[in-house]
Amino acid sequence: MRISFDSNAWEKIFDPRDASCASIREALRSGRIKGFICATSFRIEAVRRRDRVRYFANPHITAQNNLVIRDGQPWLRMSVMPDSRRHPGLPLVQLDKLEQALSVGVRLMYGCNWMGLPEPREFLDRTIFVQETLEERHDREQRMYDVIARIEARGVGKTAFDAAGGWGMPPKESLNAKKLASACAEWADGELAASHIAYRNDILCTNDRAGNAGTSIFDAQNRTWLTNEFDVSFKTVDELLAIATDS
Repeated sequence: MRISFDSNAWEKIFDPRDASCASIREALRSGRIKGFICATSFRIEAVRRRDRVRYFANPHITAQNNLVIRDGQPWLRMSVMPDSRRHPGLPLVQLDKLEQALSVGVRLMYGCNWMGLPEPREFLDRTIFVQETLEERHDREQRMYDVIARIEARGVGKTAFDAAGGWGMPPKESLNAKKLASACAEWADGELAASHIAYRNDILCTNDRAGNAGTSIFDAQNRTWLTNEFDVSFKTVDELLAIATDS
């Protein structure tokens, strides 16, 4: 059984002070269930809420020029990529929990390759990601982008981030700071849902009911859509505890 974990789920499960989730940790360690976390959430939500207006005012992009010789002739090759030097890194508390998750076999899922979205330096080790062949990666990425397009068309996911002024809001503007901080969480949730579907996992574990978020990928209407269209099965941590105990 393949489980995609929202941050509000896996951070609870791997909180060393929370003994109630021991059966889930043991099920992961034994391989009875397999766990996955969307890496894009760290690229977005690891930025502190108070810093998000300035950080997300513009995309962070860098370019590298390399001189290569082809058929005896010099060619200048330019690579454009996210400037990961700009990412603040993972908070120590979160990093400790992530290391515990990785130690029992949890792996990271790729999200969309957003050009202006740096990734944490802690992710340079690609062995912590799901390993796949080139063909598997191509197929998974195609599913990912197809789902993302449909999520954004419903006005949720990254659409909420764009509507809040992300990658365009003046750094000194504070009027929509709270809205942008919440929109970052919505963007991360959209990436999680799309990754879950793209990787063809069985259960999406989240405690997020989007009760105070207004329109959200995890509100009741969009949950129903995800279930009907993509067969997404939602479980809370408590519901997953029952499954892990019985498995």
